[in-house]
Amino acid sequence: MSKKRKSPDDQGIQESPPARSSEQQGLTDEKVKAYLSLHPQMLDEFVLESVSAETLDRWLKRKTSSRPADDTSTKEVSRYQDTNMQGVVYELNSFMEQRLDTGGDNKLLLYELSNIIKTATKADSFALYFLGECNNSLCLYTPRGAKDGRPSLVPSGPISYGTTIAAYVAKTRKTLLVEDIIGDERFPDGTGQDSGIHVHSVLCLPVLTAIGDLIAILELHRHWGREPFNLRHQEVATANLAWASVAIHQVQMCRGLAKQTELNDFLLDVSKTYFDNIVAIDSLLEHIMIYAKNLVNADRCALFQVDHSNKELYSDLFDIGEEKEGKPVFRKTKEIRFSIDKGIAGQVARTGEVLNIPDAYADPRFNREVDLKTGYTTRNILCMPIVSRGTVIGVVQMVNKLSGSAFTKTDENNFKMFAVFCALALHCANMYHRIRHSECIYRVTMEKLSYHSICTSEEWKTLSQLNLPEPIYKEIETFQFDISPYEEIWPAVFIYMVHSSCGKSSFELEKLCRFTMSVRKNYRRVPYHNWKHAVTVAHCMFAILQKTTGIFTELEKKGLLIACLCHDLDHRGYSNTYLQKFDHPLAALYSTSTMEQHHFSQTVSILQLEGHNIFSNMNSSEYEQVLEIIRKAIIATDLALYFNNHQQLTELLTTGGLDLNNHSHRDRVIGLMMTACDLCSVTKRWQVTRLTANDIYAEFWAEGDEMKKIGIQPIPMMDRDKKDEVPQGQVRPAQNICVLYATHTHTHTHTHTHTHTHTHTHTHTPREKRHACSGGNLVCKHKTAERGKHKWQRRNRINILF
Repeated sequence: MSKKRKSPDDQGIQESPPARSSEQQGLTDEKVKAYLSLHPQMLDEFVLESVSAETLDRWLKRKTSSRPADDTSTKEVSRYQDTNMQGVVYELNSFMEQRLDTGGDNKLLLYELSNIIKTATKADSFALYFLGECNNSLCLYTPRGAKDGRPSLVPSGPISYGTTIAAYVAKTRKTLLVEDIIGDERFPDGTGQDSGIHVHSVLCLPVLTAIGDLIAILELHRHWGREPFNLRHQEVATANLAWASVAIHQVQMCRGLAKQTELNDFLLDVSKTYFDNIVAIDSLLEHIMIYAKNLVNADRCALFQVDHSNKELYSDLFDIGEEKEGKPVFRKTKEIRFSIDKGIAGQVARTGEVLNIPDAYADPRFNREVDLKTGYTTRNILCMPIVSRGTVIGVVQMVNKLSGSAFTKTDENNFKMFAVFCALALHCANMYHRIRHSECIYRVTMEKLSYHSICTSEEWKTLSQLNLPEPIYKEIETFQFDISPYEEIWPAVFIYMVHSSCGKSSFELEKLCRFTMSVRKNYRRVPYHNWKHAVTVAHCMFAILQKTTGIFTELEKKGLLIACLCHDLDHRGYSNTYLQKFDHPLAALYSTSTMEQHHFSQTVSILQLEGHNIFSNMNSSEYEQVLEIIRKAIIATDLALYFNNHQQLTELLTTGGLDLNNHSHRDRVIGLMMTACDLCSVTKRWQVTRLTANDIYAEFWAEGDEMKKIGIQPIPMMDRDKKDEVPQGQVRPAQNICVLYATHTHTHTHTHTHTHTHTHTHTHTPREKRHACSGGNLVCKHKTAERGKHKWQRRNRINILF
């Protein structure tokens, strides 16, 4: 309902009885003036009806020429009343510069500007209204509230017609000059204030931004007994207020730029802090919270992380309200947790919406338990969600605005931008926490792995005392030597080969034994790429080195023997293609020559174990050289690299340009030697070759079975359902790789006689009835009479004698 306005008559002033003669009434000049002052409408009616325009013009001239100076005006007030607007602007500019230097609240700044405009227009009082929380109501601004002396905003009512003059102007956004507020039916509630009973004339102006947004409403008052505002007052007020709006907009822009610059500096500072001291994640969070407090000028700050699995908020870093060296102190204490269904922070975590609470105790969502426990009084809260990938991962809560009655819309906008960086920081914190947790798991796993992959002292001591049986010495230097019968002493066989090629003093026996036994432990129990294969390949290299005295350096001999022993370390029984196709973690680590790079990495890992570095007696240069020899040799066992190597060597041999003193040529020859050693089973006796082929196909078929499980058809070589194609699958690689290799070495024999190279190829006449019924036996027989005259031959061995 509209509040009934009181007229002067209602205040105890009675109207005169019916007109009588002057003598009967006892009228005097003073009584008439008093009556007209209390009834200005009577004078208005009389002047409009009885006084001519010429008379009014004469009165106005007499009035302006004879008006005495206002005794109450001061030098400062006279400046604002000066008809020269340039002087007014100059004074206002000086005022704005003083306030701009000190920063502060824009509401208080506009209030002080309004006070200046009040003086310039000789108003008796004024009221300043700001928009409410949802921009659909007005709140009266008071610089010093009644409760605690802080600025306050008192709700005044909705923005609508038919209530107060301020609500009307806010609705229309147009300046309004009302000479008699009581007599205007558009405003049944008048000014809407208790002091409004004294208000006679009102000049109400909207405060707009440069783009037309409403900031506030300025309401200037003149009381009863004063002349109403006129158009000149409206012009002065409008001009000054328009300038003030522009000035405040500029102030906001400057402060925004200053905030942005400060934010940029902060981000650089935080980034430096994060990368310089990545382990101190609490320090990073403190840095963020300190800046957040300064950003919105809050008294306290809290940052909670969300535990979605338990539907809880938790924190262990708290703002204790103390300062040290001018900076807030945050204390890390026992982690506290509370339900996501409680409090303002819980509401924000659930909904993901910003909450700006001007009066915490008036809001039913506020959880008072914290204040009761801490003794701290919460007045207002700004609570912001921190969102990452569409999920709320944290909540930042600012408590108690230090300047102003509550957090503003500007605070919200600034904080929203800052919350994006908070999300990044929290994401980094969580990632770092997970990495640290994974590191702990990794260390425990490595400790367990080391226990099971490092040889015991009994094992290496036993190895150091082993001697080879006499028959081995007769065969070990031949390419046909079969290590199968000597499984228990394979480590001793390798030690003997190292001593024979490099000398007994080339390595410390204890370290060499430790290294050899630990390498054995790191080979998996797969059908083919296992410990037996490693020793077989090392033996083939030993046989080559024994017949090439004077060609390879001591470092090369050591590196090649170790490379052969370690060339399939930790092989899982799957090809590189399989690992890459199914995104195995090893394929992510090594994009090319996946398993070969892993084998080298495992080799280095064993060398780095305590008591295992067999190259510890070398200087740094030699150590780097021997590691590079091992790396290149192991990588060369990738058959995908063989064909390019074959092509390059073919060109060199054809042109006669092969030179073993050229490092590139030498690396290619060594690469070819590694391929020969890796495929040396075809040089063994038939039974050895057949068993090796069975082992190879066992691995191939196991890989094919895994592919079938996920609906992929493997190639025929890996499909156990196509066993009949095994003989052809065995002969083709022998032709494409082994025979080509033999051709190269034979050509090299005649081209480089200084290396004493020649190739022996032994051909066995195939038996008439040899078949591949078991699937996996190497078959070399006459295929069919219809397909031609050539015969398939099995190359029993390809001996490379240098």
